[in-house]
Amino acid sequence: YSDTLEKMQEFTAQRTSHTSDEVWFLEHEPVYTYGIKTTKDDIPENTQLPVLKSDRGGKITFHGHGQLVVYPLLDLKRRSIQAREFISKFQDAIHRSLRGYQSNLKINNDDPGIYCENKKLVSFGLKITKKGTYHGASINVSMDLTPWNEVTICGNDQTEAIDLKKLGCNNSLNEIRQSVQKNLAEGFK
Repeated sequence: YSDTLEKMQEFTAQRTSHTSDEVWFLEHEPVYTYGIKTTKDDIPENTQLPVLKSDRGGKITFHGHGQLVVYPLLDLKRRSIQAREFISKFQDAIHRSLRGYQSNLKINNDDPGIYCENKKLVSFGLKITKKGTYHGASINVSMDLTPWNEVTICGNDQTEAIDLKKLGCNNSLNEIRQSVQKNLAEGFK
C-alpha cells in the first residue's frame, strides 16, 4: 500500500497539462488505512495487520485479497469537471458496474459508499488537488471479511461489511474490473 500511495502522489505531483489520465486497478495486501477524518479512537490497538496513515478523505478502512481497488488519476481542470461532479460520476460508474451483479445496491452520500441494505460493499476515499485526483474506491468482491470486525467501518458502528460473493455473485475480480473499466470510460468520455 505504501508504495502505491507514494506512486500516486508522485504521479500527481509530476503531472503536466499533457499527462494522460490513468485508472489503476489493483488488490492490496491486508492492511488498514485511515484517512484525514480518523480519530485516535478509530484505530485498532491490538491488530496483527499494518495500520497506515493516508492523505485521502474518509476514516479507517480495510484492504485485502479479494477486494478490487480502483484509483482514478484524472486531471479535472482539463476535463472541465468540478470536484462534486467528478465524485458523482465516479460513484455512479461504480454503481452501474455492480448493479448488473446485484440489483438492490444504493449509493449513500452521508456515509460515502455503496450498500446492500445496511451492509457496506464499496468504500470511497478520494484526494482531489489542483493537479488531479487520486485514491478512489474499494469493492469487496470475494474476501475474508473478518478484519472488518476490528474497526468501526467509516466511523459508523452500525455498519457491517459485505462482499459480492456473500450476495450470490461468483464473478471474478477480473470480470468486475472489466465492468468498472467500461463504465468509467463511458462516464468520463
